[in-house]
Amino acid sequence: MATAAQALPATRRRLRQTLTAGRAPVREVYFTKHIDNSRIVREVDSTKRRDCLMLAAPLLAAFALLSLYAWQHFQCVRYGYLIEQVRQEQRALVEHNHELKVQEAALADPQRIGALAASELGLAAPDPRRVVNVNAAGAGPAPDGETQLAEIRPAPRPPSGGLGRFRW
Repeated sequence: MATAAQALPATRRRLRQTLTAGRAPVREVYFTKHIDNSRIVREVDSTKRRDCLMLAAPLLAAFALLSLYAWQHFQCVRYGYLIEQVRQEQRALVEHNHELKVQEAALADPQRIGALAASELGLAAPDPRRVVNVNAAGAGPAPDGETQLAEIRPAPRPPSGGLGRFRW
């Protein structure tokens, strides 16, 4: 290994003729050594390595168990929220079903239907003189003042010669 001498510059310049405290100035000299550690290999201590692994294994197992417990806990809380949301939806649907049944029952009552027709739609009860019994219509001529259903009959022919050039 080679060493080389290097001179460091002085921090202050002094005149060479003046003596400091009766002594001559001394130059400081430092030698630098270049050391090559590339061939050095660290020696592995097997007992320390085994102790480190013996400590790391239980810590890793404890961390895994703690993570598993936390995951299960969070899943339980999440499922609790989902169950409560589904229960609220079920309650809303049961209430809506009850309202629909009440509406259906209200609409099925004929007196209620008549009241709704009179109040909301402005309908009135039919005039008894305008009611026609369809089954009894062909039995005979209708009495005076009553309505009669229309029948299909041939149209009467107008008298000829009255209208001149028009022909039926």
